[in-house]
Amino acid sequence: MIAIFPFRMLQQLTHRDLLVINYHSIKDIDPDPIINRNTYRTVEEFENDIVFLKENYQFVNIRDVLANNWASKYSGKKCVLITFDDGLRVVYDVFRPILLKHGVSATVFLNPCFVDNAALHYQRKKNLILHRVSNVEIEAKRARWKNIFSEQGIYCEGFHESVQAIDYSHSSILNDLARLFDVDFQQYLMDHPIYLSSGQIREMIKEGFGFGGHSMDHPKYDELHFDDQLSQTLDSIEWVCAKFDLDYRVFAFPLRDHLISVDLFEKIKEDCELSFGVRGIGDDIIDNHIQRMDVESKAMDIETVIKFEFVKYLLRCVIGKNKYKRN
Repeated sequence: MIAIFPFRMLQQLTHRDLLVINYHSIKDIDPDPIINRNTYRTVEEFENDIVFLKENYQFVNIRDVLANNWASKYSGKKCVLITFDDGLRVVYDVFRPILLKHGVSATVFLNPCFVDNAALHYQRKKNLILHRVSNVEIEAKRARWKNIFSEQGIYCEGFHESVQAIDYSHSSILNDLARLFDVDFQQYLMDHPIYLSSGQIREMIKEGFGFGGHSMDHPKYDELHFDDQLSQTLDSIEWVCAKFDLDYRVFAFPLRDHLISVDLFEKIKEDCELSFGVRGIGDDIIDNHIQRMDVESKAMDIETVIKFEFVKYLLRCVIGKNKYKRN
């Protein structure tokens, strides 16, 4: 059905002068087999995305977006900004050469706790423990791991179920389990440097790439108290700017931004020039907050994905729901 609509027609009808597209990783490249179950682009598919966008848009960088008053003043030009969340090394190793080949910049959002492979995200810790610990070990140390979970009040029936139940607020349990089962997170990161190094980031800055904050250690904001949301946001922005001597301050919310309150945006506005969500094409009631589009998880060519987003946006305009609202 969507194929009957010409791309250029939908592009004009939406009146979207700036399109922001977000990526994370590449198919089957992550050392974590569970994360590899996610739908990502292949190298070829990503380059096809760039070629298509180059034919239909003018690429801009984060400084261009800031200079043009965010999404509103592009004088009718159709522009696109590429972003990457989580600061993964695959951005340097795989995405970057393709972008440089086509003369394209991008903006990368970092979690300071993970830069230089200083620490491992708590979900990755969970995955590693589940992958490494054998049933024999689980049974032999049942009383000890059961006690670790019981003390925190999150014991479920079975080891795997209990590990899966660990949320951000209980993530310190993972370090206890790692010691119990001799799982070395730092050695894992030495063997598999998942995240960008400071040297790689500085090299990319010289090449024209932009960088911003993405929270300190990538929690689910929906699970945090307001003060923790605020500190995660401002601390990550400050760290990235100070560490890499940046003269702009931008931020992308990790995971969803659906429940981020107006109050939080008010609190960060003096320290954050521009922030990003990932809800697709649409306007936000926060003037300096831009929604990005996810392409990689759709398992469709980029033209089809964008056309679907255009149609959804036009339908929301018809019913008066083209602007995302907040509490």
